[in-house]
Amino acid sequence: MKLNKNIEEVRLDLQVSPLIDVVFLLLIYFIVTAELIKKEGDISFMLPARSEPQVMITLPVEVVILISADGTVSVDGITFSAEDQELSALATQIKGLREVAKSQQSVFFVNLLPHKETLHHRIINVMDACAAAGVKNLSFSKSM
Repeated sequence: MKLNKNIEEVRLDLQVSPLIDVVFLLLIYFIVTAELIKKEGDISFMLPARSEPQVMITLPVEVVILISADGTVSVDGITFSAEDQELSALATQIKGLREVAKSQQSVFFVNLLPHKETLHHRIINVMDACAAAGVKNLSFSKSM
């Protein structure tokens, strides 16, 4: 039963086209702002290839012996007095370095670097100590 017959029936309709526009705008917004996640299959990597073993390069072990003008001998920061004519401690030091080179299977050689005013008998003393240590490769560098 209708109380008021003059009131027209109002028909409510749902308008779909603005709703579709809003849904598409939201979809575009979320697609643009979302981070792209890489799948595991998309990650590129290289597997190690089988290769031939490379030949190891052996570096020679060089000992530089400095002989100063006053006869002081220095090897790797160790100083030997000018009064020590035998230089047995120098021979022991060189023998130890030679054994290290032998254990590394490297070539061992000694390089003498005398001062230009060094007396020749001091150089001969150092050469004798090298011979006592079993040095086979001995060379001289330019005098300082």
